Amino acid sequence: MFMRYYPTYYPNFHWNYYRPHPHYRQQNEDYPYPPVNIEQFQKSLGAYQQLVKDGEVLLNKLHESPDLVYRLMHHAQAGNDPEVEKIIKETGVPTVVETSYTPTSVTFRLFAEAPEQSRCCTLTMNLRWG
Repeated sequence: MFMRYYPTYYPNFHWNYYRPHPHYRQQNEDYPYPPVNIEQFQKSLGAYQQLVKDGEVLLNKLHESPDLVYRLMHHAQAGNDPEVEKIIKETGVPTVVETSYTPTSVTFRLFAEAPEQSRCCTLTMNLRWG
C-alpha cells in the first residue's frame, strides 16, 4: 500500500480553522494594536540611503589609497586612536564614524540623523584585515 507523506512545511492542521477569513479580520475596537504610521520609517529609509552612499565613499577612498590603508592599520596596531580618527576624516565622509578594531578586523559604524530624530539609523561595516 502506498502511503502519502506531506512535505514538512505543511502544518498538520486545517488552515481555515486557525486562520480567520480576511473579511473578518478588520481593525476595529477589538484590534489591540495602534494604527500603522509609516512616516518615521520613511524618514529613516531616506536617511539610511545617505548612509549607504557615505559608506561607499569611505570604502572607495580606502580601496583607492594603499598608503591610507597602511597608515590606518599601522596606527590601529599601535593603539593610536586620535590618528585613526584623523585618517577616517581624511576620507571625506560627512557623517559621524565610530571606528573600532581588533588584530583581525576593523569595524566602522556610521550614524545618520533623520529629521526630528537624532541617530535614527546605523550602518555597521566589519572588514577583516588580518
